[in-house]
Amino acid sequence: MNQFLQLCSGILFSLSLQQTLVGSSNKFELSWPTPNTAFVQGLGYHTFLQKTGPGKSSSSGAFGCVRNNGKKFHEGIDLFPVRSSTDGRAKDSVYAAIPGVVRHVNLTSSASAYGKYLVLEHESFDPVLYSLYGHLDSIPNHLKPGMTVGVAERLGRMGNTASFSIPLSRSHLHFEVGIRLSGKFQNWYNRQGFKTVNKHGNFNGYNLAGLDPLHLYSAYQNSSFRSPGEYINSLPVVVKIIIPSRQMPDLVKRNPSLAIHPSPGNVFSSVECSFGPFGFPLKFLPGSATLTQPRIIDYNENYDSKSCRRLVIQKNGKLYPSELLKTYLEILFLE
Repeated sequence: MNQFLQLCSGILFSLSLQQTLVGSSNKFELSWPTPNTAFVQGLGYHTFLQKTGPGKSSSSGAFGCVRNNGKKFHEGIDLFPVRSSTDGRAKDSVYAAIPGVVRHVNLTSSASAYGKYLVLEHESFDPVLYSLYGHLDSIPNHLKPGMTVGVAERLGRMGNTASFSIPLSRSHLHFEVGIRLSGKFQNWYNRQGFKTVNKHGNFNGYNLAGLDPLHLYSAYQNSSFRSPGEYINSLPVVVKIIIPSRQMPDLVKRNPSLAIHPSPGNVFSSVECSFGPFGFPLKFLPGSATLTQPRIIDYNENYDSKSCRRLVIQKNGKLYPSELLKTYLEILFLE
């Protein structure tokens, strides 16, 4: 199939998942990022998710605590090709899931666990989401940061590139949808004493908080939301934590819908932060609490039971932020 026909098939497939925002001239268009139609047909994981090895379950390619017997987190989903060469090399193209702007392109396989990858930001909505396409074999030369792409526009070819070894027979797309925590990520990175240089700026994996793509697509199919913001507002709150701060995080400045903003001239001394499953930031509220240390004020343990990604730890009957939650707070609030 030539490139033109591949692009057309992606566009046609996107139309089966398209819906229009009521009372808005904007359309929230969501397309499956590969030519595989199994998900839209309601078929099982084994028809589209790439498992991590021959003896592994297909769920090892899903989002969440699905690796190493539930001890390792997977930020996105892995999608296998429907067309491959005799030696296992993927032939499938990869398509933009949502209209957006190219923000980062990495062409050096060894520079990231994502291998050759591309990140789009979807700025038509508040909050602004990103989508990430990893392990690509190739990325077209014309795709540069700042370029606008349409829904289902071709972004490259599926592959097995990475800073580690992925067998050719397990070529796949690593696909993420989420939110960028900070526009000043390098400031946090510089304080960590890492021995490696941050080659990816604000699109380093530490600075990306993912949603479950399969849950997002399922909700979209069921017409459960009309915009990304409405979907995010439907997510359960796992933890609310108050931190001492006289400023809102950069995330809120870029995404005003994530906060109730104080009136001009009003001074606040704390911020109440709400986080959803696996640490996805949901809401930030200014407050007047006087404290020197973060304090957890609400916790739903039912949504925080996975050991690989806990947000809260309990010691002697008291609740404390986990290392993950502390890291997210540092990235969010460090100027």
